[in-house]
Amino acid sequence: MRHVIYLLVITNLVYFSWNLLLTVPETNGASLVGRLPPNVRRLEMIQGIAASKVSLNAGNPSSRRLDDPPVAASIRKPAVARGGTDITRVEALTASEPPGAAAPSLTCHVLGPFPDVSEMRRVEDRLHELGYNPRERTGDTRVDAGYWTYLPAMEREDALRITRMLKEKNDRDFLIMKGNAISLGAFDSRSKVDRRVKMLKKYGLEPVVEPLYKSRTGYWLDIDLRDNELTVLEKIQAEYPHAQPQHSVCGSIAASGAID
Repeated sequence: MRHVIYLLVITNLVYFSWNLLLTVPETNGASLVGRLPPNVRRLEMIQGIAASKVSLNAGNPSSRRLDDPPVAASIRKPAVARGGTDITRVEALTASEPPGAAAPSLTCHVLGPFPDVSEMRRVEDRLHELGYNPRERTGDTRVDAGYWTYLPAMEREDALRITRMLKEKNDRDFLIMKGNAISLGAFDSRSKVDRRVKMLKKYGLEPVVEPLYKSRTGYWLDIDLRDNELTVLEKIQAEYPHAQPQHSVCGSIAASGAID
């Protein structure tokens, strides 16, 4: 009987101790992990390890996980455009040659007038040999035709008196014109007109001398050149004296026209 009483007392003590252990607060969660199933405990351990790595990296900015993408290395590489073009090279080229810095614009220059088509065609062929494409142009042009001497308009009686005097001197080279002006001859050279004037002054007259012009077909070549190509004009002028440049806008000298 006494042994049974001892056994009950021991049982009560064990039960009391067990209840006491269950009521103790768990501050670190270790006892709770111990009571979890094995699979759940392994999951909690893995999450704890990951959290510790994150906290360590946050405290050391220079550290980097091996599985992190190399962000810094990619930033240091030069930017490359689609197609493999280095953007830094493109930017440097744009700075040295901006979009507005285009090649020098073309300016049209006029050569001529040429005395005939054959002379113009020789110059045109030469320009083709040099790599240029001149354009033919024709039109009326005024050329020197000599000199004319005359007496200006006067009263009718004065004109008749002068012509009578010329007839008496056997000088028939005159003509009364509109306004009673008197033409005293046209000459193809300056020396001839000077001799005529000298003779008329002996008669007591003071004639006027003016150059004569006539209209004829002119031939020109229009050529487009850049500022760094103007030396070709000097080369053509040295080879062909009639190929003189004109200080005129292309197309302003005469109406353009094709030459057959």
